[in-house]
Amino acid sequence: MDIKRVMTEILEDLVDKELKQFIWQLCNGVKAGTEPIPRARLQTSDREDVVDCIVKQYPDDAGKIAVQALHNMKQNELAKRLELKLQEVQQPEQESMELQPIQADWDRPYSITACRQQFKERILKEKGNDVYIPTSRSQRKGLALLITNIKFDHSSDRRGAEKDEENMEWLLRALGYSVEKHTNLSGDAINTAVKNFSKRHEHRDSDSSFVIIMSHGERIQNKDAILGIHYHKDLHPKDYFFVEDIFSHLNSEKCPALINKPKVILIQACRGSEEGGVYVSDSVPESDSWVHKEKDFVCFMSTVPDVYAYRDPANGSYFIMYIVDVFSTSAHEFDIMELFRRVASRMEKDQRFTQKNKLLPCFERTTLVRKFYLFPGL
Repeated sequence: MDIKRVMTEILEDLVDKELKQFIWQLCNGVKAGTEPIPRARLQTSDREDVVDCIVKQYPDDAGKIAVQALHNMKQNELAKRLELKLQEVQQPEQESMELQPIQADWDRPYSITACRQQFKERILKEKGNDVYIPTSRSQRKGLALLITNIKFDHSSDRRGAEKDEENMEWLLRALGYSVEKHTNLSGDAINTAVKNFSKRHEHRDSDSSFVIIMSHGERIQNKDAILGIHYHKDLHPKDYFFVEDIFSHLNSEKCPALINKPKVILIQACRGSEEGGVYVSDSVPESDSWVHKEKDFVCFMSTVPDVYAYRDPANGSYFIMYIVDVFSTSAHEFDIMELFRRVASRMEKDQRFTQKNKLLPCFERTTLVRKFYLFPGL
């Protein structure tokens, strides 16, 4: 089934009045920067003719334009159906695009690609012993802690971090997680928030959890430290929170409700002041009551030790953009470690990170013992 046929079938669900609204969207430009289709070309009520006009006007983005027009009309269910059907017919092209670097004009996807029930059943049947099993038949259940520091007393504000906060909250909720959100915390307040999060009674009925912290960061006492909003090396030198304390608060001893459940930690912060690139010469080639105290963690950090993490002042952190993009388009068929690998692979290819300004995320203290599939939408 080709793209034209898919689009035509979806438009068949619009009554004539709704089709006129759809055509009006096309004639007026569905979003800023999109050139509208001349009204004279759309003087028709024939769905096939409308689709032909869309494909002719937007040969590379016809599907996206149609989806956006439906969203503008509040026809969100139809828009989601069209998006899913387009992904099916464009799968080979989509696969190659998923592995490419993010473009400068990247926008968050309209929706997350839903997992198919058949895929979930097959994975649980074939790999059941090697997969973290959901506690709910309908969807992953869990809590997410989202901490974002944007404004600082003695350091530069993290411009663009508002977008990171907005995008991560959207992604977590789309994945089915309840989000506890905090903004602009001191180091002690971060510690209190993580400690209180570990004591939430909802963890007993959950199957996983996320902790995301985004702030300025530094290496202090040879450890990764998240800086509080009052940090100053002379005035407030102790206003920080060590990343390793997340593991202490959520481990099996302090948080037994999360034993044998994946705990995903994402850190967007610098880990020092060094550049990520280095020059090399051409000669260098390229079941009992005892449990593990710390297990089932995966910690993915925005950069390797001692290196800067970069952020776009308008669109937010590159690390967060890649996570949102990859999870939205690929979480329906890959486990979380593969998703993180794809994030790293695409960031490695990003031409904006050249010479000294290299940026590559990395794993820390990862102890997942099974595959963790998110099964979005199920």
